Amino acid sequence: MNRAFKRVFNTVTVFLLSIIFFQSVYAQKLIIRVDQNGFPATYLQDGSWQGMDIDFISELMSRASEQYEFVDIPFPRALTKIELGMIHMIPNLVKNSARSEYMHWLGPNRVTCIGLVVQQSTLGQTIESTDELIRVAQEKKQKIGYLTDASYSPYMDERLKNDPVLKDLLYFLPDNVQHRELLKSGEILGYFHDAFEIQYRLKDPLFATDYEGLAVHDYRIEDSCIGAYLGVSKKLDYSVYQSLFSAFEKMKEDGSFAEIHRKWVGKDPYF
Repeated sequence: MNRAFKRVFNTVTVFLLSIIFFQSVYAQKLIIRVDQNGFPATYLQDGSWQGMDIDFISELMSRASEQYEFVDIPFPRALTKIELGMIHMIPNLVKNSARSEYMHWLGPNRVTCIGLVVQQSTLGQTIESTDELIRVAQEKKQKIGYLTDASYSPYMDERLKNDPVLKDLLYFLPDNVQHRELLKSGEILGYFHDAFEIQYRLKDPLFATDYEGLAVHDYRIEDSCIGAYLGVSKKLDYSVYQSLFSAFEKMKEDGSFAEIHRKWVGKDPYF
């Protein structure tokens, strides 16, 4: 009986240790939301993830010795999942107080300014403020595309809370690809997007055909020239975040961060 008990005990022990080991390995695999249409931040080319944020994340994870995988899911769903801890990171985010309730931050890794993508024929239209944009949209009886759950600047967040006229003029969709198609067909006046990203796409041969006939207006959302960050779920073990933060600081110290920034932005970071 004693031998049999020991044999069963040892078998159960090995089995439980195996479960703990595999759970530990799985728990350490960080799930990162990316966007296959997010060129040049993240995009999919020939089955491989590419982009400025991909370079940044790959270097960061290598230094922190973390396993990871990329998932492409709609942006609004990604925000819900990172709050619940079902995914662990989202790159290319504007930092604000609401998101800081459930995210830590790494960065910034570049500066973002939110512009208005329009048809080329609209470039001559004078728009120097959000109030003028509202006036033009009302005159033309067209809406403006706005990515669902996006946060473009503190100014715009506040306007959305308190300005029903502006909110009524916005066309909310979870994917800016849909906005682009609506703009091409003339159904909307334009849509908000990171000006840096759109300017990059307009001149890149891989993407320029998708934006034929479109341009970025000189208008920028007030207070929108701010940092783009990597958001990290607060549901993730804090020691992992500390490891990532330390790795990022070392990237800044040894110049590897600046090298990635120069590759994609064309100049040294000034932050």
